[in-house]
Amino acid sequence: MKKLKIVTALLITTLSLSAKTITGEGYGTLEKDAKDEALTDLSKNIYVDVKSNFKTIIKLFNNDYQKSKEKISDISSDLPIIGASYHKIIGDRLVKSIATISSSGSLQLYKSELFRLNQNIFKSMQEYKKAKNSDIKYNILNNTLKDIENFNKHKIVAILLGAKHLPILTTTKSQILAELQKYSQDIPTIKIASKILTDDITQENIYLSSIKANGSNQVTQFAKVIKSEMGKYLNTTRYSSDANYYIKGSYEILSNSIFISVHLYDKSNKIIKTNTATLKPSAYKHTNYKPSIKTFDYAMNTGFIKSGNLSVNIGFKGYNRDNGIDLDENDEIDIIVKTNKPICYFLMGHTLHKNSKFSYILPIQGNIINYITGEDVNRYIPIEENIPISKPFGSENLQIFASTMKNNRCPLKVPNSYKDNDGYFVVGTKPSKVVQNTRALNISKRKNKIEKAEASISWTSFGDNGKIKK
Repeated sequence: MKKLKIVTALLITTLSLSAKTITGEGYGTLEKDAKDEALTDLSKNIYVDVKSNFKTIIKLFNNDYQKSKEKISDISSDLPIIGASYHKIIGDRLVKSIATISSSGSLQLYKSELFRLNQNIFKSMQEYKKAKNSDIKYNILNNTLKDIENFNKHKIVAILLGAKHLPILTTTKSQILAELQKYSQDIPTIKIASKILTDDITQENIYLSSIKANGSNQVTQFAKVIKSEMGKYLNTTRYSSDANYYIKGSYEILSNSIFISVHLYDKSNKIIKTNTATLKPSAYKHTNYKPSIKTFDYAMNTGFIKSGNLSVNIGFKGYNRDNGIDLDENDEIDIIVKTNKPICYFLMGHTLHKNSKFSYILPIQGNIINYITGEDVNRYIPIEENIPISKPFGSENLQIFASTMKNNRCPLKVPNSYKDNDGYFVVGTKPSKVVQNTRALNISKRKNKIEKAEASISWTSFGDNGKIKK
């Protein structure tokens, strides 16, 4: 074990990514609105950088993140922002805000927070060893889990900013989860679990995300039901863009139970509260709780395209902050895209339904290749509106491949497709392979001075099967 920690420390010293500055831009009629949008955009750009440096960050992390694909797939979301600086530009109609974190302005703050959290975790474990009462032990473990989650997420951003010689936890998330499961009662119903998971959360305007299985962005029927029940005990908002706080979490499928942990985040993505619960099999036996697209999720996280300073985001209006969305029949969505430079792009959809898996090219207003130029840069623009959610229901993903242009020509290579009986331009029936092959087609060559980037959004749609069976 000591040898592993020494090797990890050496990796952190020798393999850290180069120092950098990360920015986000936002617009609004009020300065506050522009700052909020800039902060959200900054968070997304950090997320993109994590995905593009995914394998390097895994190497820099300790053994707790090398044990399984599940933990690897969890590290790149909800990353905290400390010490952001803001610059405003007042235009004729809108205020523009630029949010920035940099090695010079923020790195020391991240380091200080990491040392503080590391000390907190050490003290908590000392208290845990001395505690006699099970309830006290359980509360200590919940607080320690919150600190470890915060530590891991702060460490990722610190590494992105070029940090060296960071502290290494001697207590891991996996160890805390194993201990928590000893003290968690086997809860007989989802309703009771939902009360426990929302205990002492009194904040208003909370966006409640789906509680997904470890290592997956798929929203299962079980996740849908848990979210619905938890919402009864919270002051929630429908759209993430309207929220002041966010609840996100995951569940782990054990041999004879399901263990759930949820975290309450503030706008800077700092975890301020953690709750956990363990369910008996009788509580979830009538729901589909096992994700079926873990291989696809892992493929989406590895080999991510980002070259140069180009960034692109894709989302649904009102939902664009969340990764993993549940939608009901007859809901309507607007697809929105944002980029920091003029681009050409194409969209690829992935249908991941249990009995129907395929990838396809999605034309926009009849065009395979589309463009964003001029005034549309640096703001979210709708590219398709009022799209109804209808059958077939299940898990899907929408991916954007974008590029700067060369001599006013688009260098993107769209994979070959054929038109099926339903009108889809099908690329293949193995989405994980299609993702990898399309990336391989579009890897940038430095001599061309072309910048490329990608982004994606996942969701699951539900009809009547989103309800618990009687």
